[in-house]
Formats: sequence, structure tokens, C-alpha cells
Amino acid sequence: MATSSSTMLTVVVTVLSCLSPAVNGQLLDFLGFIAEAPVAALLDANSPIPLRTTGFETLVPERSIRIHCAKPSSSFFEEILPNETEFTRKINFSKPLAVVTHGWTESSNTTLFQNLTSRYRRFVDTNVCTVDWAPYAEFNYQTAARRSVPLVAQRLSNFLQAISVLYYDLSRVSLVGFSMGGQISGLTGKNFPGRIGAIYALDPAGPLFTLPFDVGTSRRLTGSDAQYVQQIATSRYAIGMGQLVGVENFLPNRGYHPQTPCSSLVTGSTAIQAIICSHRYAVVLFTAALDPANVVLGQRCSTLFGIPICLPGLNPTDRLGIYANRLSGNFYL
Repeated sequence: MATSSSTMLTVVVTVLSCLSPAVNGQLLDFLGFIAEAPVAALLDANSPIPLRTTGFETLVPERSIRIHCAKPSSSFFEEILPNETEFTRKINFSKPLAVVTHGWTESSNTTLFQNLTSRYRRFVDTNVCTVDWAPYAEFNYQTAARRSVPLVAQRLSNFLQAISVLYYDLSRVSLVGFSMGGQISGLTGKNFPGRIGAIYALDPAGPLFTLPFDVGTSRRLTGSDAQYVQQIATSRYAIGMGQLVGVENFLPNRGYHPQTPCSSLVTGSTAIQAIICSHRYAVVLFTAALDPANVVLGQRCSTLFGIPICLPGLNPTDRLGIYANRLSGNFYL
């Protein structure tokens, strides 16, 4: 059964990847015919870890969703407890704060996110916090999307509310989330209308948020969830959101799979790995761009029949990542 599901997912995503540049957002109409449960089942069949299907109610969010923070001058991360009383010892209130949230089936300890946080601390004078929701991320996709994501967003919101009460300005907070972590960041931002400084949504998850149907702006990432929302799209209509919802959107390969480093994997038994590679490429780009000397530049282009027309020197450019000038629109790499 897993093999047939894997094959089906490969076929579906391959077809979408071929069609999406041509039909763009109209794919939602087609995908609306697909029931939610089968879409989730296809993702479950290709999970890199054994998934949990029971025991959700036995978890306690305060213990199973862990937040760790490091001050700019600190050499290690310290856990922020639910009843924390020493915020000012663990967070430098005079510096900005970046909060990094991983995606489904992952944890903050994976190499992908350790690289991100280490480069953040190396190149940016900021507090860095991680949200590790691994026990909730181990459930099947439907449970994680429908039940885990809101719980994690509430736990993160409680933390931000606690430091806000101590007069930490939430406009200095940047939420960085990959895949489901991008959706968690969006839901968190909704709890503080107009107050969170920025959200960097790294290929935010699409299935069960906008595919096979849109769950609505109250339950997914939108461009108004922070003062500035940047979306980096690398697997549109596959694992990532098809809609471009950020104030500023960066689109390598127009946002579609396969991304350049993943092209050699697109056929045969590695096709699923290629899709995951494209999905994670958003994190790779964002991490690389944390080095101020590494300029990842996008160009805002005109479109003709939905196809971007990029004329060098005639359209605005902007940097992907935290050093962006925060222009609006879609920027192609």
C-alpha cells in the first residue's frame, strides 16, 4: 500500500509541477475535487519517520512543546519554562528576537535547523529562540495540521505575551518558520494584530491549508499576520503553498519544483526525495542569505499571460531574507 501511495504522490506532484507554471492559481479548482484525507494519506506514506496515530491526548503542550533561547553573547541555549521567571537572564531585552520553528516530522536538532540557528547567531546581533514541537510533529499529517499546529501557535503566543508584559516590543520579533512552521508563525501573528515585526515563511505548507481547498485566512498564513511577511516559495502546489500571500514573495524557478540543486533527483526512485529537496531549498536559501556578504537577489518582473518577463535594469530588485528592503510584490530568482 505504501508503495502504491508513493507512486501516486510522485505522479500527482510530477503532473502539478509540469502544469503549474502554465495554469498557476487555477490548479486550486482542480485540486478541490481531491478529498482531504487521501491527500494527507499520500504524505503519510512518504514520511521519513514512523508516524504516531494515537496518544495525542496524553501529551501536555507545556512539556512537549519546548522553547529554548540564546542571547547574542551566550554560547548555549536555555529552556524557557511555561512559568518562566527569569526572562531577562535568558533574553537580552535590548536586542531583537528571532524565533525559528521547524516543520512536520522534524525537530530543532536536525542539521538543517542547527545550520540556520548557528548562522543567525554568527551573523546577526539578536536573541535566537527555537520552538521544538517534535512530539506533536510525529503524528500523521492530518492530525499535525489540524490539531498540532494550533497548539504550537498558542504555546508560542503565550511566550510572546509573557515577554510583552515585561515591555518587550513585539515589533522587534521575527518569526521564521519552515513548512508547517510557517503556518504556526502565521497563526501566532494573528494573536498579536499588527504587532509582530516580521514573519519569514519558508515554503509554508500547502496541503490541508490551501489544498485541496483553502481553509480560510483565519486558519493559515496571510500577509497581514505581521508588519512584514516574506514568503519564499520553492515547491508551489506540491508540498508548499501555491498562493503567494506575503507582502514580498521570492520565487526561485518561479516557486516551483524542481529547484536547481534537486533536478538530478526528479526521476525514478529518488523522485520523492527531489520534491523534499525543493521544499527544503527555501531553508537553504534563507540560511545562506543570513551572511550579509552573500546577496541572494530577486527581480520584480512584469507578467505576460502569467509568465514573468524580467528585463535587466528595468525592474526593481531586492534581497531575499532578513536584509530585504521590504518592497512589495513577487521577486524572481
